[in-house]
Amino acid sequence: MMRFHFNSIYDIFRASTAILFIGILSTVVHLVSAELELDASVGLVECVQCVQLWRTASQRDTRVCGPHAKTCKGNACFMRQCKHCPVYQYMSGCVDLTPWQIADLEVNRRRSELRLRRVGSELLCEDTFNQTTCICNRRDKCNSMYARLPFSTYGEGIFNGVVNFDQIIADLDPRYLEVITGYQYRLAKGSTTASSFVLVSLLLYFYFLSEYE
Repeated sequence: MMRFHFNSIYDIFRASTAILFIGILSTVVHLVSAELELDASVGLVECVQCVQLWRTASQRDTRVCGPHAKTCKGNACFMRQCKHCPVYQYMSGCVDLTPWQIADLEVNRRRSELRLRRVGSELLCEDTFNQTTCICNRRDKCNSMYARLPFSTYGEGIFNGVVNFDQIIADLDPRYLEVITGYQYRLAKGSTTASSFVLVSLLLYFYFLSEYE
């Protein structure tokens, strides 16, 4: 029988720490997967892979959402729909979440102050000002823009720093970044103009107020 020889107490401590860390990580991943309804036991799931940037897109284009859309495989599907974009937008595809990403999602979920928890949720969604993004891996029970499943929705930040959906979608269709960047620029410009108008109005108000005193 082979025997392990440790040269110092430090070696024993390091080995024990590594074993303990692996055990904790396995437990966390198992619990997180259950809470987020991401079933790690299903392996790869087939997802519809499409980017619909406008309603009038040719249905023969395999990049758009329709009967000819491509499929891909990952351990989860994602769906995103824009709410205030200048053109109609819906995107879906697959992601390969690592145990670390799943753990980070759980940390973000716990930190989120805006939460709506429903028993039996099958979708994990992030609702921001401009778009709604969801992930799940329940095969035919998700990956559809018409899904009306029980879901858990959280405020902005649940996916931030964990999954870069903008880059994933841009890899499917480079036109996406052009459209979304243009929209964000116009939104920021409009907000700046409105802020400037409010500031000038306040300055004029205080100026006339001081003149009458």
